[in-house]
Amino acid sequence: MLEPLSVAIGLAGMGDLFAIWRGIRWLRYVFKPGTMLLIIALAATGLPEAGAFGYLVLAGLLFSVAGDVFLVLPQNRFLAGLVSFFCAHVLYIAAFAVRRAGWGLLDGALLAGLAAAGVLFFRRMRPGVRREGGNRMLLATGVYLAAITLMVAAAVGTRLPATAAGALLFYLSDAILAWNRFVRPLPRANLGVMSAYFLGQYLIAVSVLIGG
Repeated sequence: MLEPLSVAIGLAGMGDLFAIWRGIRWLRYVFKPGTMLLIIALAATGLPEAGAFGYLVLAGLLFSVAGDVFLVLPQNRFLAGLVSFFCAHVLYIAAFAVRRAGWGLLDGALLAGLAAAGVLFFRRMRPGVRREGGNRMLLATGVYLAAITLMVAAAVGTRLPATAAGALLFYLSDAILAWNRFVRPLPRANLGVMSAYFLGQYLIAVSVLIGG
């Protein structure tokens, strides 16, 4: 099932990118959640063999779909989307903890580096976050940033290349989104956001099949 579902995911993802490029909102209602549902179907083919790791990843993907829906609605529900993706990251952290291969000096260095980068990034976007949603959104954004940082560190700790690459791409996707929204608009930012996001989620789903 890996190859046919991978082709379907690729085609659906390209459909969403086309909708972004052409500004066809109704197509996004089809292809954005549709791509994620196909990714969920891919992860599900690794169950029940993948055990707790697979079920936790699947739950994280489901919360991600909820976040996608909130963000694509005509009245963008950014805070609701943020909460949904926060829950997804917590589930991913739990999943990756199940597959943790150990904790070494490089893991600690990576976590410290990500934390330092996160603090600098948060300081840079803080004025924009406060302007848009006040202190409540500022707090939510800070908590979310901490969660995705821990998620990436946990993914690297699994020693599964697909998991680590997927988590890093997810982080990159969110970084582009946040910079574009709160710091400075970027040309065609949403194309970069969704390309990194779909590929990241796909690789995390694939890790259920190859690492479960």
